[in-house]
Amino acid sequence: MKRKPRPTDRFHDFLGLANRSFEQERLLVFYGTSGSGKSSNLKFLADHHSEFRDQRTPWVWTMGKDFEVSGVRNNRLVAVDEIISFLQFPALRKLLKTNQTVAVASHLHPLWFKMLGLTLPIRSFRTDADGAKLRAYLKGRGVRYTENALQSFCRRYRSSYVELQCILERAPGQSLDHALNFNRKFDKISISKRKEWTPVHPFLKFD
Repeated sequence: MKRKPRPTDRFHDFLGLANRSFEQERLLVFYGTSGSGKSSNLKFLADHHSEFRDQRTPWVWTMGKDFEVSGVRNNRLVAVDEIISFLQFPALRKLLKTNQTVAVASHLHPLWFKMLGLTLPIRSFRTDADGAKLRAYLKGRGVRYTENALQSFCRRYRSSYVELQCILERAPGQSLDHALNFNRKFDKISISKRKEWTPVHPFLKFD
């Protein structure tokens, strides 16, 4: 059975990663709300960026807990998904000592990572601040919307693909304006934490 693409499957390089150079980078931080594309951008960087795609990139699933990295060394890039607490920093510090570049998906603001060293070069990318990526997503799906509706959505949910998908699914074939109004009247979106879950790599599709 063919797997249906998730909202971020048709990858939109809204951060402009493809045209950036990471030759001298040490720590890359992708931060933002859940569902805003952090993991997808990590996946694009590791598998499709010209500087990394021909090399093996270890992918470290932290499950939001302490994680073991003693066997991860001598890599051009290591991807870490995800960092939610500075208590995970000791393992991250080890990765930085034994690998050239570490890229993380994080819910922490990049300033927290200064705890790893004030002189550590950090480049950060916020994934939930720009509504332009949602305009591209809506256009690609043929969903009508007004700018007022899009801005209202972003104020409430930030620039999250997942929340947008949830709202549109409840009003199929309708405009974002209609779906958002339906959501306000009848629905509530909440996030629940699971004790156990199976990590799944983002599947990126390019049109």
